[in-house]
Order: sequence, then C-alpha cells, then structure tokens
Amino acid sequence: MQDIARFLIFMAAAFLLFIAVLSFITRKRTGRPSAGLLLTLAMIVVVAGMIFARYAHLWLPTLPWQIYYGLPAFITLTLAPLALRMSRAEIAQYIPMAFLMAPLIHLVFSLLVGWHDYMPFPFYIPSVAELLASKVR
Repeated sequence: MQDIARFLIFMAAAFLLFIAVLSFITRKRTGRPSAGLLLTLAMIVVVAGMIFARYAHLWLPTLPWQIYYGLPAFITLTLAPLALRMSRAEIAQYIPMAFLMAPLIHLVFSLLVGWHDYMPFPFYIPSVAELLASKVR
C-alpha cells in the first residue's frame, strides 16, 4: 500500500479515536458538546497536527524536531480542555488518554496489519500474522 494511503488510514483511526475519547470524557455532562465542536477539535488536533508533524521537517528543514512533534502534542494536551472547558476531573481523565492514543494506534496497527511506521517504539512489535507464522515453523 502506498505511503500516503497508510498515512490517511492512520489519520482516520486517530480522528475516530480522538472523537471517542472526547465523547467518553464529556459523557456525564448534561449539555454535551456539539458534534460540530468535536469535529472542529478533531480536525485541528488530529488532521492539522499529523500533517504538521509529518511534513514540517520537509517544509521548514531548520525547525528542530521538538517543534514539529512538540507543537502538535501541546495542542493535543491543551486545546480540547480549553475549548470544552473541562473540569479538573475531566482533565484528569483526558491527559492520560491523550498520551496513550498514539501508542495505542501504533500497537493496534502493528499487531493487526504489520504497519510499524506510525510511531517508533524502542522495540519491535510483531504482527499477529508474524507470530502465527513463527509458531508454524
């Protein structure tokens, strides 16, 4: 599969997961956030963030890596709590989930389809197919 197609699939998965996390975090509110607000946040945080993280080093080669990875992370951690006016209890749930979203997507795609390029881990995660093939030998 072409690299851009895989990137779009990763982006779609991250988009849906981000919407799910925000919906889960705000589930106990009497006035739930509108779909438009959740979609807008997901477009900024996920779509713009992933595009920036992927291409900023090409567009601005002198930009330090801390910026093209750090800025999307900072926006992920701050924009939703501010825009949704999260309570402290909601923020306490959101922050750990925000840190775990990318590794979870990487783990799922590594295990299920053998795509290891979303997020580098310091160790290799074999796919289920690789694990099954090694058991057969």
